Amino acid sequence: MDKYTAFAQLSAMNSMWLNVQQMPVSSIRQHLSSIFGSISFSCWIILMVPQLVEQWRLKTVDGISPIFLLMWSLGDIFNLIGSIWAGLLPEVIIIALWFLFADLFTLAFYFYIKTVYDKKRNSKHKKQKNSNTVVVVDDETLLLGEHAIHYEHEIPNNESFDSNYGATSDLNTHSHNHNNNNNNNHHHHHHKNHADRRKSQSSTLEDIIYEPENHSIFVKYTLPLLLVICAGTFGSILSPNGSSNSIDSNSIKQQQDSLGPQICGYLSAFLYLTARFPQIFHNYQKKSTKGLSLLFFLFTMLGNITYSLQIVVYRSDYDYLMLNLSWLLGSFGTIAEDLIIVAQFYLYRENDSKINSIV
Repeated sequence: MDKYTAFAQLSAMNSMWLNVQQMPVSSIRQHLSSIFGSISFSCWIILMVPQLVEQWRLKTVDGISPIFLLMWSLGDIFNLIGSIWAGLLPEVIIIALWFLFADLFTLAFYFYIKTVYDKKRNSKHKKQKNSNTVVVVDDETLLLGEHAIHYEHEIPNNESFDSNYGATSDLNTHSHNHNNNNNNNHHHHHHKNHADRRKSQSSTLEDIIYEPENHSIFVKYTLPLLLVICAGTFGSILSPNGSSNSIDSNSIKQQQDSLGPQICGYLSAFLYLTARFPQIFHNYQKKSTKGLSLLFFLFTMLGNITYSLQIVVYRSDYDYLMLNLSWLLGSFGTIAEDLIIVAQFYLYRENDSKINSIV
């Protein structure tokens, strides 16, 4: 998922082989590179959580493009194949497996909402519509639905009707008004409870998830990003092997000459890089980003930025940068595409507000 971590490790191994041949790297650069890499890893670990929460909250997946999900999953499959093929470290393979598991879970949730949940919801709506109708059996019998809100037959105001029918009409009108008053009181009480809950529990995670529009930009976006940065930083500092690597230079040279993993790496990078185009077009067609999580794309941007810094901070000489050029271009390319999607959030914000008011 927008993460070239596994194949970045392969590239980093090649870079370390260059490092053995040429200049040493200062300990400060090593530590900074480790911190940036740890922050990037933290982003990838929780990347799909905001999007899954948004889909679960709205109970819809119409906002996300299925082609986007499929291309992303294919990228992770090549990522995993290349990691195993190259014989990378066990933790790198575990990360690749985690990414693939997150993809499968996201796809399973997507198809569950699209097939099972939507069918159940449509069936429920049809039953409610049928139960909320008025059926006239004869002039003296009137059967009301459970809620008596919608009517299939309007009773005309005609003086030729007998008194019994008129009495029934009055009863129907009284029942309808009574139900409307009860519904209004119920909705008023419901909104009042929500307002009271927001006042008393405005900082709870549940409130932020269910009613994100009632919270500031700091709570919705800035705070989660800061927490991820802090987690990655402390994780790198507390890690005993944060700035060291014990890979044998001979195995690095062998992996550098392995063509298969490199091909998988480039295929993975290509799929990550092009996966956003279907999503951008999907947003453009709908003129809306409803159903997408902005935090999801902010995490991908932060993950790619810190990943690029991990490479550049470690070493910035020409040979090193050229060796890592494919990863840097792929990372910067996805950042540019993420910026387009973030811009769509801004451009279509009024349409999203109208949809929210209707819902």
